[in-house]
Amino acid sequence: MQITIHQSGDLLDSTKEVINEKISKLETFYDRIERADVHIKSDDGKGAAGHTVSVRLAVPGPDLSAEHTDQSIKRAIADVAEALRRQLKKLKEKQTDHHVSIDGPRPTVEDLDAQDQEAARKILRSEEQL
Repeated sequence: MQITIHQSGDLLDSTKEVINEKISKLETFYDRIERADVHIKSDDGKGAAGHTVSVRLAVPGPDLSAEHTDQSIKRAIADVAEALRRQLKKLKEKQTDHHVSIDGPRPTVEDLDAQDQEAARKILRSEEQL
């Protein structure tokens, strides 16, 4: 996965490492992430907002995104990563549930009672003759 960091100011190397670590770890939950765009906006000092971190993950289908604002930039990164982890988990569950039959496994001839078994065997024999 390619991680691109966009920031309004300078970031410490330790902050960049945290970003790379947290975002890269998301691949363990969903291995089809193509790209992550991380946007960091630092407060201009006039308000008490702190740092806003927003991340957009490019995945097959609609992109996933999350945003969080906190006084601590590392805590904001962790919160965004957690929100994306939940979204990825939900996406993966949705995709795997989509492939499961709603009716359950198809019954076999042996699962039927005696009368229905005979009727099923007749149908199978007639299909074999076609």
